[in-house]
Amino acid sequence: MAIKPWKSSEPIGYISNEIPKFDPPNYEGERYERMVPDTLDVAERADYAIHFLTNVVDPDADYEIYFSVALNCNPAVMWHDMNGANIQPKFMEALPLLRSITGNRSNKVVDDAWAKSLLRSQGSDGFIYAPVQGRPWERYASGPGWDVGDDGSDQVGYLYANGILIAVMSLYYLQTGDEIWKQRTHRLIDRFAQFLVYEDDYAYNPIFTANPGSAISQDSPILDPNCEIEAGGTVSGWWVQSLTQAYHATGYEPALDLAGKLAVYLMKHSGSYDDQARFLGMPHTHHHLKPLIGLLEYGLTANNREMIEFARQGYEYARSCGAPSIGYYPGIPGPDATYDYATIQEFSRGIAEGCTEGDFVAIAAKLSGSGVADYWDDLDRCVRNHFFESQMLTSDWVAETTKGFPPPTIYENWDEPDAWEKPNLTTTADRVAERHVGTFASWGVPNDFWDGRGRGLMHCCAGNETRAIYYLWENILDYSDGTLRINLLLNRASPWADLDSHIPYEGRVDLTIKRSCNLEVRIPEWVKPAETVCTVNGEVRTLGWNGRYARVGSVGPDDAVTLTFPISERTVKETIDGTEYTMIIRGNDVVYMDPPGKNYPFYQRKGHYREGQARWIERRRFLPSEPVHWR
Repeated sequence: MAIKPWKSSEPIGYISNEIPKFDPPNYEGERYERMVPDTLDVAERADYAIHFLTNVVDPDADYEIYFSVALNCNPAVMWHDMNGANIQPKFMEALPLLRSITGNRSNKVVDDAWAKSLLRSQGSDGFIYAPVQGRPWERYASGPGWDVGDDGSDQVGYLYANGILIAVMSLYYLQTGDEIWKQRTHRLIDRFAQFLVYEDDYAYNPIFTANPGSAISQDSPILDPNCEIEAGGTVSGWWVQSLTQAYHATGYEPALDLAGKLAVYLMKHSGSYDDQARFLGMPHTHHHLKPLIGLLEYGLTANNREMIEFARQGYEYARSCGAPSIGYYPGIPGPDATYDYATIQEFSRGIAEGCTEGDFVAIAAKLSGSGVADYWDDLDRCVRNHFFESQMLTSDWVAETTKGFPPPTIYENWDEPDAWEKPNLTTTADRVAERHVGTFASWGVPNDFWDGRGRGLMHCCAGNETRAIYYLWENILDYSDGTLRINLLLNRASPWADLDSHIPYEGRVDLTIKRSCNLEVRIPEWVKPAETVCTVNGEVRTLGWNGRYARVGSVGPDDAVTLTFPISERTVKETIDGTEYTMIIRGNDVVYMDPPGKNYPFYQRKGHYREGQARWIERRRFLPSEPVHWR
C-alpha cells in the first residue's frame, strides 16, 4: 500500500500519556585544561561521538533517530524506518556513558526527550511499545522474522529493542539513583519473562514482536532453531548482557536467574555455535560475537567457568578470521561464508562491518580487564588503527564524493521488496554530512571509510561502536587494593593519576600522580622490557616485572613518573580480503598504507607521527564526581 505522507504535526500515539517526574543525570565533576601530547585521545573521540549521537535525530518526531542513510546520491539523505525503534536504544545507552567520561552536556535536550518518550512508551504491562500513530514507518522495512508475533495492533513491542532498554533504564538508575527507573526496569523484566518458553535449565524466545495483550504458549517452538535469521537465537545474547547489567545496577535476582537460563540456551541450544564456539548458521560476525559478550558477563557474575571459556574461544575464532595486525575484522567470518537472504550477499564480502569492530573492542577489553586472558595488544592495535580510523572526523569529503551520483528517488510503497534500502517520504537532506561528524564506518574496508558499494552508512553500527568507546576508556587503567595498573598507554585522566602518552611520536609515557599508590605499567608487545627506563621526579628507578607489567613501586601525590623505551618502524606486507597492502607500522600504529583509499582514506599519518617528538595541544579533562562503572 502507498505510504501516507507524514506530517510532523501529527500527534504521536504513545501507549501512555504519563510522564512522571524523574531526575536526569547531572554530569557534575572537576573540569580542567592541560597541555598534553597530541596523540590518540579517547575522551576527545567520545566528544566527536556525542556530536553524532545527538545530531542525527528528528526534532519533529520527539528526537527519534533517523536510521538509514544514503551517500550514493546527490545530495546525501537519511530517513526513518522501523529500525529507528530497534536501534535508538543503542544510542540511549551509549550517550550517557560517553557524557559520564567527558562531562559533555551539549544538546542535552535530546537525552531528556528520549527519557520522556521511553516513559510514555511503557505500557501498564511493563513492556515498551513503539506507536504506529504518528510513526508510520514503524511497519516499514521489517526483515525476515522480525514481525513474528505481531497481531497488527497500533503498538509494536520489539523484543530486541526491549532487551537493550532493560540496560538503558538500569543505567539511568545507576546514574541518578531515581527509584522510578528501578521500578520501571523490574516491570519490564517481569513482562519480558512472560514471552519465553521454559525448559529444564534454559529458556528461549518463540516470537520476536509483541503487542499489548500478547501471550505465548509453552508449546511454542524455537523461532530460529538453525540460527538462520537475524531475529533468531543469537538475539538472546543481547538480553543476557542487559539482564546481567540490570542485576548489578538494581540487585534484582530474577534478572540474573533469567539471564542464566537464556545463557544456557544461547550456548547449547540456539544453533549459533558448535561446541568450540565456532559460528554456525547465519554467517554474521556481529550476531555471534555480541552475544558472547553477554555470555561472558553472565559467566563472570555467576562464576561459570564453562561460559567464560566459551566466550574466550568464540573471540579467538572470530579473531582468526580477521587481520589483528590492524584490528580489521570482517562482517562475514571465514572465506566460504555466504548470506542467503535479504540484500547482504556479496555486498558484505571484504568489508569490516562497524558493529563487529565495536564488538571486538568491547570483548577484548572485558576479557583482558577481568583477567580471563591477555588481549591488551589486540585491543591496542585495533583502537590505534582500524577502529578509530573508522571514525568520521570531517564531512567535506562527502559532497566531493557524491558529485557524480544521481538525486535520490523517493520510495512511495510499503510492500515492495527491499523497501528498507530506499528513501521514503520522511527523507531529509538537511546537513546530512555535517550531522554525521563523529560517526563510524558501517562498511569500512582496510584503507577507506567507504569504497562506494552500497549506500554508505547505517546507524546500528555507530550505536555499537560509540558504546565501545566507553569500554575502552574504562579499561585503560584500573585501581584495586592500593595498586594502580596501567593497561594501555593511551591518554586518560583519573582520580589517581593523569596519563599522557607520546606514542607513536616516541616511546614515552608520563604519569602525574594524584594519590599515593603502588604503580604498575603494562609495556606493549613491541617493547623489550630490558630497554625500558623509568624515572620518578627525574631520578632513575629500578623496575620489577610481573609479566609485561613494569612494577614502578610506591608513588605519591605530585610525583612525576616517566617511562621511556625505543620505538621503531617496520614495513609489513599483508593480504587482507584478497588485496595485498603494504604498511609502515610504528610501534602498533600504522602510519602509512598502500594502496591508499579514495573517498575518506585511512592512515594519512606518514608525516607528523614520524617526527620523533610529540606535538602538544591543550585538551579539556573531566573527572566525574560520582563515577559510573558500567559492565
